[in-house]
Amino acid sequence: MSTQQDLCTKTRLLAAAREHFALRGVKEATVREICAQAGANVAAVNYHFGGKDKLFIAVLLDFMEKAQAKYPVHMGLGPEAPPEERLKAYIRSLLYRLMGDGDPVNEKLGQLLSGEFIEPSADFGVVMERYITPQHEVLLGIIRELLPEADGRTVHLCAAGVVGHCVLFDNAKQLIRQVYPELDLEKLGVELVADFVQRYALAGIARMREAN
Repeated sequence: MSTQQDLCTKTRLLAAAREHFALRGVKEATVREICAQAGANVAAVNYHFGGKDKLFIAVLLDFMEKAQAKYPVHMGLGPEAPPEERLKAYIRSLLYRLMGDGDPVNEKLGQLLSGEFIEPSADFGVVMERYITPQHEVLLGIIRELLPEADGRTVHLCAAGVVGHCVLFDNAKQLIRQVYPELDLEKLGVELVADFVQRYALAGIARMREAN
């Protein structure tokens, strides 16, 4: 059974790891530095988390839990809201988690999260099962309402397109800044990007609905 001291050490390690992973990335952050900031023995990471890689997953789980509480997929809308509005809410929720809300640590963790979508680490399945998959099911439900005649493959492709646009705007910010300097994403902000992604997605969905 964990003692209060164990729980305090684990909490300090998680807080220190959050900052170090955000600042230096997973590869460059070291267990020694994390433990030094947390005031813990270097063996504590293995004891509490099972190694640096699993500590990173614990940081992502903590990040997702807090982000889900602050930016739920429905963003305050009820199930009776039109699917177009719920799609916008879903996109806003995802973009706030990926692009950040002004907190530089959250922004960096969002970038690390989007990187996991592209090249998942060995233990990322835990994050997928607990948070990503249930949230994605919500998106699939919204797409099905917007395209009631579509087959499953089309629904999944449309959902992938929505998520892909959100990940692109986060993960390719540097490239977008170089190719299109007028698109200053930091100044445009989440709300404008969310509005664009929603309108772009709805236009494509409407065209597919006409084709059916």
